[in-house]
Amino acid sequence: MKYRVVIALFLTTFLLGGCGSLAGRHNIDSGFSYIESHEYQNALDSFTAAEENGEDMTLIHRGRGIAYLYSGEYDAAVDELMSSLASDNGLVDDMDFDTNYYLADAFIKRGEFTKAKEVYDAIIALKGKDSAAYYLRGTAELASGDHDAGYSDFSKAIAMNPKDYATIILIYKSLAENGYEDEGISILQKAMDNGSDFMTNFEKGQMSFYLGNNADAQSYLEAARNERNQEKEPVVVMLGQTGEKQGDYNYAISVYKTYLNEDPTSALVFNQLGMCQIRQGDYQGAVASFESGLALEDKALQQALMMNKITAYEYMGDFETASSLMETYLSTYSDDEKAVRENIFLSTR
Repeated sequence: MKYRVVIALFLTTFLLGGCGSLAGRHNIDSGFSYIESHEYQNALDSFTAAEENGEDMTLIHRGRGIAYLYSGEYDAAVDELMSSLASDNGLVDDMDFDTNYYLADAFIKRGEFTKAKEVYDAIIALKGKDSAAYYLRGTAELASGDHDAGYSDFSKAIAMNPKDYATIILIYKSLAENGYEDEGISILQKAMDNGSDFMTNFEKGQMSFYLGNNADAQSYLEAARNERNQEKEPVVVMLGQTGEKQGDYNYAISVYKTYLNEDPTSALVFNQLGMCQIRQGDYQGAVASFESGLALEDKALQQALMMNKITAYEYMGDFETASSLMETYLSTYSDDEKAVRENIFLSTR
């Protein structure tokens, strides 16, 4: 079938597609707000209320599709996103582009790379020189086993936007994950050689990290950490990872603790700190770090923090507490098959 097209905006795309908050969309707006805070069941409940209230079905199907996608229910996501496109007014707009991006992502999650590619084919046919669409189509082609087509699309994406270093790093990761790390490294090195005069210290630090130049990465990242206008959290996480990569957990812990002393509002950094403490055998310290992260109620990290806290108690040998926490975890994340198996193990201890 022919797919309507979508602007490929990665996972940071705007959820309402520019429609704004209009009269008669109260429940729809609530649903998208819940998606932004990672409360997907509440989002689905809001979209059900929206349907009962006679609100816009195009947005309702779209919202449900996104909620199902992020919940890991990919079949339902495809059905809802297709319904959203089918119920639209026939005029291709930014929201149609955006909805199709989610649709392609759902196809990829289902392992249907050819269908995802067809969506990106349609984007490129209408949008032309859209570097993001070429990158995304490349990932689908590479995942399907078509290395040459994927590499060709990656090359086109880079040629269109050679200073988009974030996408270049994503291309490296995609190649590395599919067994072509040498090609990815070559792309990174070329970008570093040609663009060092244009890159920020953070971008140089990232490039150096993935190139395996750890000392250079630390130097650039330390400089970036001290820059006034640089967002600090991603710098600190990667700087700590330079230590983790070498097994220098004391250094990583020092980096994370220094940051948290200045800004104790990062659940991500608390999680990184806790994982390092586990590796050092400081299980009590790890539990405290995970609890501090959980207290921040960052919906995107609650699941990981809860599971890592359980793991810390297991390493500690406190299987009773771990089992109790696992019951609570599964009451919220019942579809986590790995956790279900782990719960069976805990029940035998």
